[in-house]
Amino acid sequence: MNGPESRDPLRAVRLLTTVFALLGGAALTGNLLFAANGAVRFVLAAAVLLLVGSWWVRPRHDSWPVAVAEGVVTAGAAVLLPVAQPVLAFLFGTTTRRALHGGPWRYPLKSLPSLAGYLAGLGVVLSRAERVDGDVLMAEVMPLLGLVIGTFALHETVRAVKAKETARRTVAALLQATPVGLALLDETGAPRLHNLRAREMFGWDEPLDGTSTVPCPHGDPITRCRHGCTSVDGPVEVEPRDGLVLSLHTGPVEQEDGPDHAVVAAVDVSRRRLWEEALRDRAERDELTGLASRAHFLHLVREALDTGPTAGLLVVDLDRFKDVNDADGHEAGDHYLQAVAARLRSALTVDAIAGRLGGDEFAVLAPGFDVRDTVRLAKSVLRKLNDAPEPFGTSIGAAVAEAGAGVADLLRDADTAMYVAKREGGNRFRLFQREMGEQALARQRDKADLRTAIEDGQLVVHYQPIVDLATGVATSAEALVRWERPGAGLLGPDAFIGLAEETGLIVPLGEKVLEAACHQAVRWHSEGRALGVTVNVSTRELSTAGFLPRLERVLARTGLEPGRLTVEVTESVWADEPAMRSLVAVRDAGVRVALDDFGTGYSSLSYLQRYPFDIVKIDRTFTGALGHNGRTEGVIRCIIALADVLGARTVAEGIETPAQADWLREAGCAYAQGYLFGKPVDADGWDARSYATFPRR
Repeated sequence: MNGPESRDPLRAVRLLTTVFALLGGAALTGNLLFAANGAVRFVLAAAVLLLVGSWWVRPRHDSWPVAVAEGVVTAGAAVLLPVAQPVLAFLFGTTTRRALHGGPWRYPLKSLPSLAGYLAGLGVVLSRAERVDGDVLMAEVMPLLGLVIGTFALHETVRAVKAKETARRTVAALLQATPVGLALLDETGAPRLHNLRAREMFGWDEPLDGTSTVPCPHGDPITRCRHGCTSVDGPVEVEPRDGLVLSLHTGPVEQEDGPDHAVVAAVDVSRRRLWEEALRDRAERDELTGLASRAHFLHLVREALDTGPTAGLLVVDLDRFKDVNDADGHEAGDHYLQAVAARLRSALTVDAIAGRLGGDEFAVLAPGFDVRDTVRLAKSVLRKLNDAPEPFGTSIGAAVAEAGAGVADLLRDADTAMYVAKREGGNRFRLFQREMGEQALARQRDKADLRTAIEDGQLVVHYQPIVDLATGVATSAEALVRWERPGAGLLGPDAFIGLAEETGLIVPLGEKVLEAACHQAVRWHSEGRALGVTVNVSTRELSTAGFLPRLERVLARTGLEPGRLTVEVTESVWADEPAMRSLVAVRDAGVRVALDDFGTGYSSLSYLQRYPFDIVKIDRTFTGALGHNGRTEGVIRCIIALADVLGARTVAEGIETPAQADWLREAGCAYAQGYLFGKPVDADGWDARSYATFPRR
C-alpha cells in the first residue's frame, strides 16, 4: 500500500545489537592483550578482531567455521582472563546478533559452540581451583543462564516480528495486485493509505495534495458528505470522469487516538453499466424498428393513465403487409416495417410515443390528449403514412381514456375501433364509440358460437345443381354451407363467412364442408348418379400451410376420385402468391379448378395464361343483364370465347329464366346454374326430387 513510508521495525534493534557486539569484541580484545598472560592471548585477540571484522563487513553472513571460532575464542578467553565479564559481553554479542539475523534454526544451533566454549573454559578454571565456592559458581553460571533465556526470548520476538512483516508485505502485494481500488481516508477525506489502482481510478497525482479525495454522488468528499454516503447500506456509484463509473463500498475504521477513518473499496462497473443500458434498451426498444417494445409501451401507457388527466391511444394496423411479406419474402417485409416505423415517428408530436405491439401492428401513446387532440393526431398519422411516393395503407383505431382507467380497457377500445376501420375497407381511422364495444362483444359471441357450430355439427351443406346446357342433364352440384344457429334459424354464408375469414375459423369450417361434399359425391356415385361436386375454397385456406395434404387426406378417407372434385376460387387468389402456389399443386394432383365471378375483381389475361383454369364462371351481374344490355351480351360472348381459347369451359351463374338459358346455349356456354334449375337444398331434398334432366325449349 502507498502511504507513509514503512521502516524495518528491527532496524534500530539490529544496529544497537551490532554496536554492542562490536564493543564487546573490542573489550574482550583489550582484556586479552592487557589482562592475560602467554602468547596464546595474541592469537585469541587476533581471532576476536577477525570475528568482529566479519560481523561488521558481512552482518548477515554466518557459517559453522565462524561459529566454531567463536566457541574456541570464548573457551580460551574464559580460561585466560581472571574475570568472566568480558567473555560474557562477547558471548552476549554473538548470541544476540545471531538471534536478530538468523533463521529458525540459525540461533539455537550455531550459538551452541559459543555457549559450550564458555562452559568448557569455566570448567577448566574451576578444576584448577583448590576449592569451589558456591556463591562464586552461581556468579559465573547465572549470567550465562540469563543470557541464554534473554537471547532465546529475543530470537522468538524477532521471529514474530518477521512473520508479521512478511504477512504485511504479502497483504500489501495482494492489495496492489487487486483490480479493486482501496484507500484509507482520514476525517478530512485525504487518503492515508491507498493502492495504485485507487490512484488510477480517482486520478490522483503523486505526491498527493489537498485535491486528492474520493468524491461522492453529491459532489462532496465522501467522508464529509452531508447526505451520509458512508453510512448507507450498500454501495453508491460515482462518475469521476467521462466513461468511468465506480461503485464505492465504505466502512468505518476506529482509531484509538483520534477521529475514526474510513476505508473505501472502489470497483469499476463501467462495462456493467454499458451492459445494463444495452439490456434496458433492448427490453424497451423493438429490435427491428427502434420503436418502444410492447412491454415498455404498455408500461408507459400505465404511467400516463396514473399521472395524467387523460391519454389518447392509436392502434395502427397495416392493410396489405401480408401481401408484401408473402410475395416478396420476410426480408422485404422487415424493410417495409422499418419504413413504416420511420414514417410513423416523423408524424408524431413532441409528447407522443410510438411503439410496436407485434407483427404489423403499431401503437401511438399521446399523454394528456383529449378527444379533439387524439383525432387530430390520428388524421396526421394517416396522412403521413399515405404520403407519396410510397403510401402505406393503414387502418387506425383511436380511443381516449380518463385518468385511472385500465390499460387493457384502453387498448381494447382502440383495437375495436381499428377493426371497424378495417372492416369498412381500410386506409382510414375510426374513433372508438361505445356502440363499437357492444358490436365487438356481439362479434365475440358470434365467434364463440361459430366455433361451437363447427365442433357440434350445426353446419349443414346444401347443394345446387350445375346443368349441361346442351343436354339439360345435371352433371355436378355446388356445395353451399348453411349455419343452423339455435334461436336464429338457417343462416346463409353471408352471415358468417366473413367472421370465419377474419378469425381463422374458415380453415376448420372449410375442411368440414369439403369432407361432407366428398362423402355425398361418393354416395351419389354408389346410387348410380354420375355427379361431381364443387366446393368453394377461400384464399386464406389455400395460403395456409398444409392445405394440399389435408385435401389429399379427405379424398383418401372418402374414396372420391380427384377428377370428380372441383375447387372453386375467386379472383382474389391472384393477389396471394402462396395461395396461387397451393392452387397449382391442387390442379397438379388431378382436382379441377374453377374461377368464380370472372370479370368482377382482379381479372387479368396474363394471370389466366400463367395459371390455367378448368372452368370459368360468369358472374350473375352479367347474366342478369341478358336481354336488357347489348354491351353486356358482348362481354359474355368475349368471356365464352376467351375460355374456349384457354381450354376452359364456362358456367353461367344466376340463371332464372328459360330465355337466359337459351341465349347462353346458343352463345356456346357449356353449363349453367340458378333458380331455373333448382335452389340449393340439402342432400335429402335431392333424394326426394330428381335432378337428372331438365327440359329444353
